[in-house]
This record gives sequence, structure tokens and C-alpha cells, in this order.
Amino acid sequence: MAEYQQDVQTNEIAFCWSGKKIFVSTGEGRVKILSYPDLQPVFQRQWEEKPLTLNGHTSSCLSVALQPSARYLASGGSDSIIALWDTKDWICQRTLIDMTGPVRSISFTWDGMYIVGGSDEGNGLEIAHVETGEYVHSVKTQAPSPVVAWHPTKYQLAYTDLGGLKIIGVDGDRKHSS
Repeated sequence: MAEYQQDVQTNEIAFCWSGKKIFVSTGEGRVKILSYPDLQPVFQRQWEEKPLTLNGHTSSCLSVALQPSARYLASGGSDSIIALWDTKDWICQRTLIDMTGPVRSISFTWDGMYIVGGSDEGNGLEIAHVETGEYVHSVKTQAPSPVVAWHPTKYQLAYTDLGGLKIIGVDGDRKHSS
């Protein structure tokens, strides 16, 4: 449809749920908030010359995801950090620092209660409670898992492991035999 040149490296893009804004993770460790489809900065603080960007990483920001309730935006960086931004005031509420290696993907559960990040280093995934930042479960993997995704309506997590796909979780629909 259209092509837009950016002034910095773009790593990942996520739409807001209304489709009127996009969040762009950049090579300079920031997240840009742009209108869609014209890709203009959405927020400008009166006392600053430049448009508002979310500065949450000491190096490249690689991934971005919006919580299903749209209360938080998560950004993941090559600094092994996931930052959780409150979407009302765009202030970082907490950082999750137990990642091993660059955060290549981020996924929220369907209800927005939990978050997980994927990395191309380490052998495991750490699942955290979004509101508290507390780590609630570790998933041991045989190899790094750079790609993660929660099921849209269940507590089931899909992730890559040794080049394959694995899915784990709680299946409330499955009938158990006695």
C-alpha cells in the first residue's frame, strides 16, 4: 500500500487495538508511538523539542507487544530487559530482568495477567505476573527459544525449541479418564 522511510532502524511494529496507532521498536533502544496510517508522532510534551519516545533500553529495542487490555505496552531489548509501560502516562512501571540474552519476542496471556519473552540465548523461559513483576514459572528448554506466543483464549504457550515447535499449558477443555 505504501512505503515509509524511517530515520532509525525499525525492529518490530505492533498496532494498538483500535488500529489508529503503531508502536515501533528501534535500533536506538526506544519505542516510537506513531499515528496510523500517516505515521506521525502522536505525543509531544510542551517542554521537549522532540516527540515522546519510550526510552527503556540501553541498546537496541527488538520487540514490542500490547497487552490485550491495552493497559501496558511491553518492550524487549538486546540488553535482556522487558520494560512494562503504563499506556495512560507512558511511564515505565516495572522492568523484568531475568531474561538471558536479547528479547526477540514478547507475548501476553489472553487475559493480560502473564508475560513471557523469547531469546536466542539461554535454555529456558521465565513467565512473570504483569502487575507484580514476580516470576511465577520457569519453562526449561533444550535450546534457546527466540519465538514465543500465548494462545488467544487459553493458558497455553507455544515456543520454539531446537528448531521445532512446542506447546505447553493447562487445557481446561480436555476430559481426563479415570
